[in-house]
Amino acid sequence: MNPLIVRQMQPCPVSCVSTCLAMLAGRPAAEVIDELHKPYREGELTMREMLEYLGIRYTAFFSVDNPPLADVGVYLCTAPSLNIEAGNHQILIEVTDEGYFVIDPVQGREDRKYYVPRGHGNGDPLAIDLGGFVVDAFVSRSHLVEKYMNAMATEVAA
Repeated sequence: MNPLIVRQMQPCPVSCVSTCLAMLAGRPAAEVIDELHKPYREGELTMREMLEYLGIRYTAFFSVDNPPLADVGVYLCTAPSLNIEAGNHQILIEVTDEGYFVIDPVQGREDRKYYVPRGHGNGDPLAIDLGGFVVDAFVSRSHLVEKYMNAMATEVAA
């Protein structure tokens, strides 16, 4: 089973949350950033509200529960920022029957470090093995397939 998420690069240093949610929603990051980024950054909108606004069905977690990456789907995770001192960074981890894939929206930005699965850096000094992270939410593969199929049908009809 191939991964569903198509990686998009965050357009600015602090748009990782909006870009991750855009990838989950199957929408261009620029659209989601235009709609949600400013209120999120100003504390007027929570990630929960953003997920609901985008129509993404999810299961939320408490970090103290330390949920395993056991189910097939995509995990919305917070990891220490590799590029902003004392900051956090949002990434996606997609689990399929073939393993797991780290989707880091900062990958491709000039001189920015990004996360990869352990041992998959291929000698790139900017690629850092993913270690610690917290699972914020889980989105099932079946929901993503349904969401993407509906989005494609809407585009065809337009």
